[in-house]
Amino acid sequence: MSIADFGWNARFESLFESLRDEQLIPARVTRVDRGACVVETGSGSVSAVIAGRLDPNGEMAPAAVGDWVALEMGDGTNVIRAILPRNGVLARRRPGAADREQVVAANIDFVLVVESLERGPNPRRIERATALAWDGGATPVVVLTKTDVCTDLDAAIARAREGAPFSDVIAVSAVTGDGVIDVAERLTAGTTAVLLGPSGVGKSTLTNRLLGEERLAVSEVRSGDAKGRHTTTSRELVALPGGGCLIDTPGIRELGLWLNAEAVNTAFPEIEEIAVGCRFSDCRHEAEPGCAVLEAVDHGTLDEGRLASFLRLRKEVENLDLRRDESRRHEVRARERSFGKMVREVMKIKKNR
Repeated sequence: MSIADFGWNARFESLFESLRDEQLIPARVTRVDRGACVVETGSGSVSAVIAGRLDPNGEMAPAAVGDWVALEMGDGTNVIRAILPRNGVLARRRPGAADREQVVAANIDFVLVVESLERGPNPRRIERATALAWDGGATPVVVLTKTDVCTDLDAAIARAREGAPFSDVIAVSAVTGDGVIDVAERLTAGTTAVLLGPSGVGKSTLTNRLLGEERLAVSEVRSGDAKGRHTTTSRELVALPGGGCLIDTPGIRELGLWLNAEAVNTAFPEIEEIAVGCRFSDCRHEAEPGCAVLEAVDHGTLDEGRLASFLRLRKEVENLDLRRDESRRHEVRARERSFGKMVREVMKIKKNR
């Protein structure tokens, strides 16, 4: 396989031009596990490590699955010397770190939001996932798995649309094969999609169906509560027979938002459209007089649950912005203290000469 089979195109070729020399070659990160990387060079997969600190802020910049990198091949160790600018990402707030971003997948075109019909789709979880997709520059597509155990498919699809009324919804069954072709048709040559959903919804099973072989390990869900185990323990990118690429991910328990207010508006376009009619341009749609959004809820033209979700996500983003600002202030003060300490040490050395 060539690197073109993994999504290499003219844009990345142009970005790589300034890095090209006889020692560096382009490669795509296909797996990240506890900091170690596996990359695809077009001539095969090799392991690699990141050179020093690639982040301009002085922090270690981890490569994400889907990244295109400049790789230096060595006799014993292959080293990633640079990460190319990303085009479309899925990122969340890093668990346990309120002011840090974790890139789940890079250079993606679609986010396949996977929900199992064994328990039924969760509209609120779908809303969060689609907001993250839009914010990262990717198109969300809702994929409902296990249609073979669903007794009312139309009702399940309607339930999913409550969380993503403006996104495509595809119902599939890995057992019968129904709907799999509809997913495959979106993953054309040069495109990359990432699977996003909790454990046990059938992400790895769907990947195997699209691959046409049982390459990824899968496990049964618990019969009592339909919850799955973490069969997939690391993110992995695979090239599909149709020419596209797919990133399988472990089940994500915590989908912390890492986005801005504009992304929330994009995920709720009907609210943004109605808000044009509000009396005040800065209306928050909570209790203000002349609020067209609240009037739409009263008249039944806007679902009350959608407004509640919008307000909840907006509040979460506002709190995130406050934490980001506080973190930046701490970083500035730390740099000032460090600089002041350095000045005092220099002055001390001069004084003792």
